[in-house]
Amino acid sequence: MITAKESVPRLGLREQAKLEVMRRIRAAAVDLLATKPYDSITTTEVALRAGIAHATLFRHVSSKDELLTLAYGDQMDAVLDELEREDDLIEAAGAKEDGWWYCNRIRNLYRARAQFYLRDPSNAALYLRQGFDMASPGRERAVQQGDRLIARARRILSDGQASGHIHAGVDALTVAQNCQGIFIHEVDRTPVRGFDPATIWDRVNARLGAQLDPLILAPHPPTP
Repeated sequence: MITAKESVPRLGLREQAKLEVMRRIRAAAVDLLATKPYDSITTTEVALRAGIAHATLFRHVSSKDELLTLAYGDQMDAVLDELEREDDLIEAAGAKEDGWWYCNRIRNLYRARAQFYLRDPSNAALYLRQGFDMASPGRERAVQQGDRLIARARRILSDGQASGHIHAGVDALTVAQNCQGIFIHEVDRTPVRGFDPATIWDRVNARLGAQLDPLILAPHPPTP
């Protein structure tokens, strides 16, 4: 009898070595991005930090842009995982279920995204723009990450509509897409307009309120 553990093929030494090199490349890119802007990082620095030859680096990644995709994208996935776990806990608690409860869950998602953005505004903006570049190796991943937030916001709104707390006459997907568009626009225009990155949540929150608050079937915000 073959057990589940035995049925999983073992990686050969060559495959294990490749995985280890990629792990070191990812770790090196993350470390460097934490200390300096992407534009000032060289592939030579990444190779040195990873402890590999420069030529070896380019046998595992196709370009410098791919390093940003690997490093920042991994961090983004971790943030999204945590956001979804936290929202699952809020959903399970089900306290004060009214229209504000549903919309504030969406606000929570984007407040956390704004906090993550503030860790590294310049690299965050570069990574976001990969989603608009058809030739970028990070485009698909960036788009998929945005879709995760859209899907979560849509689910929250649909549940609110089903419970009778959110206006049923709007398309939940369209509203969720608008919320994501608000955040992307504020990230993108922060450097263009010369805005202080620290103000991003104030700007996003004001626009989310204009998008979400009219959908709430309640005359006033709940009293704290």
